[in-house]
Amino acid sequence: MMQFQRVADEIRRAIEQGRWHVGEALPSERKTAEEFGVSRSTVRRAWEELQSLGYVHWTAASAPIVVNIPLRPVPINPSLIGKDLPYRPSSTFLSDLMSAASSSARYNFEIGMPDPDLLPIHELQEIVRDLLSQHVREVFSYSPTQGIARVRQALSEEYLSRRGVAADPDNILITSGSLQGLDYVTSLLSRAGDYIVTESPTFAGALQIFASHGAQVLAVPMDEEGIRVEPLAQALAQHPVRMIYVQTFFHNPTSTVMSLARRQAVLALSQKYQVPIVEDDAYGFLATANPQPLYALAPGDAPVIYLNTLSKLLAPGLRVGMVVAPRDIIQYLSQRKQLGDLHTGTVTQLLVEGWLRSGNVTQHIARAQTIYASRMRIASELIRRRGLFLFGHPTGGFYLFVQLPKHINAYALHDYAAQRDVLFAPGEAFGIGDRYRGWIRLCVSALGTTAIQNGMARFFRMLDTFSP
Repeated sequence: MMQFQRVADEIRRAIEQGRWHVGEALPSERKTAEEFGVSRSTVRRAWEELQSLGYVHWTAASAPIVVNIPLRPVPINPSLIGKDLPYRPSSTFLSDLMSAASSSARYNFEIGMPDPDLLPIHELQEIVRDLLSQHVREVFSYSPTQGIARVRQALSEEYLSRRGVAADPDNILITSGSLQGLDYVTSLLSRAGDYIVTESPTFAGALQIFASHGAQVLAVPMDEEGIRVEPLAQALAQHPVRMIYVQTFFHNPTSTVMSLARRQAVLALSQKYQVPIVEDDAYGFLATANPQPLYALAPGDAPVIYLNTLSKLLAPGLRVGMVVAPRDIIQYLSQRKQLGDLHTGTVTQLLVEGWLRSGNVTQHIARAQTIYASRMRIASELIRRRGLFLFGHPTGGFYLFVQLPKHINAYALHDYAAQRDVLFAPGEAFGIGDRYRGWIRLCVSALGTTAIQNGMARFFRMLDTFSP
């Protein structure tokens, strides 16, 4: 083995064992030469080797930066296949939710999706006709892994700018939904056994992703202003946390909006402990006063990665999400995506671009804000009149997080209700362990006023007749 190969191999093993993490710089050329007892030219050849293997990014101006820790294939005993594989989902929540989307239940409070009646069908039909008549070759062709450049430009100018997110198209990765983006970001920032902070409760899909990566989740309690500052500070002080995952606006499952003071406090703690924030802003378009997300509030050097999606505003079936981050992170995530699904569907990207440039986005958002806020007011009032405990005081969003009477098991009630044409999501999926076993999430976004009133009335009658 050549000397540079020996040096590269030892550095590679050290990276894989956690001596350096993604985003950290290797020691200088001089220090590395002294450590291995080799010449500087040998060190440079070793760095070139590591770069060719995808572990580091290196320019002559500085020491290499770790950009990737490639996973090596692990032999699997054939007897394990289908039996005791290393990871089995602890929850079937997401697959159950997708089944609920096609359910014929009359009162579906389970699936978190926009109202199909708000879908701008005629606009989208015109865009599709134009694409198939004027751009048919492009529609059925491959597109760049990072996303079509002019689509990223449209996302920046017509969508992200509305949230106060100033993003150059080169800082945007188009994903197949924001959940894919969160999966890729988690693979970048953490390894099995690492600590990730979340709000409690939090998005069930995020918890499943963190579990699949072997992370240890530190669930920090929240109140009606968002994640609580003191428990967050304690978690960061006591554990080597790798990332903080938060939903700042119309949080899932509580529809809480994080106050400005909390957002500023979270940013300050992130900077103090140098822990990156992953901000999920899927419902931010519902904010009427244009309050700024963490990404927009953060100073230039603050480690905030921003996630968003069009699934809640336009149509979930389009599966168009986005990650906004520094370019080196976007480059890494693009490589990760290339190994996954190569690129987000070309036709859906072009359809989104056409709609964003249609001039109708402002009107559509305003209508959605008004309708969803009205539905939340109606549903919240019904819950309170019934005497059930509602988390916070939601003024908008999709969801109500409701505590059941103590004698009722949410899963048993779910099965009972499903047989009577009422669906909801059991609360346990939104926390660690059984913390929210006595809670449920009700989604009111896809039901009209009359359906909400009638569905709630039926649900309340079931509470009276249900026998655990």
